[in-house]
Amino acid sequence: MKVFSDEWAEAYVKALNENANYKAAASWWTGDFMFVVEPSGNLDHKITMFIGLYKGDCTGSKVLKEGDEYEILPPNSEPRPLKEGEKIGAEFVFSGTYDNWVKVLKQELDPIQGLMAGKFKLVGNMAKVMRATKAAQELVVSTTIIEGTEFY
Repeated sequence: MKVFSDEWAEAYVKALNENANYKAAASWWTGDFMFVVEPSGNLDHKITMFIGLYKGDCTGSKVLKEGDEYEILPPNSEPRPLKEGEKIGAEFVFSGTYDNWVKVLKQELDPIQGLMAGKFKLVGNMAKVMRATKAAQELVVSTTIIEGTEFY
């Protein structure tokens, strides 16, 4: 299954919820993410994926369709459940090129180090994200549990 597809996103939710290390590292975390994958390398279009994260659980995911808009929620706001027909809201936006995302998924680049090096951009509370380094690493480890991931 293609990375960042609807099917892959569903498998990612399952992998996260089965990862005991993620649950422990993120037991205090509240704040949903939009992962934005900018075209580069073999990817010729932008992909935006919502991931719901609440106190060690992944509450859901959604790959936005072309033209779908999302809203950046204020810091520490309550997560907004996914509802059909409503604009998705997330407290954080983590964006970078496809080539850098592939390096993260292959565990060649730590997402926090990538952020510090300017390979990724963050919208949201940087200090809160920096306190969640272990949880961020487990978000990546969870992608390695997904069988059959295909890159573009």
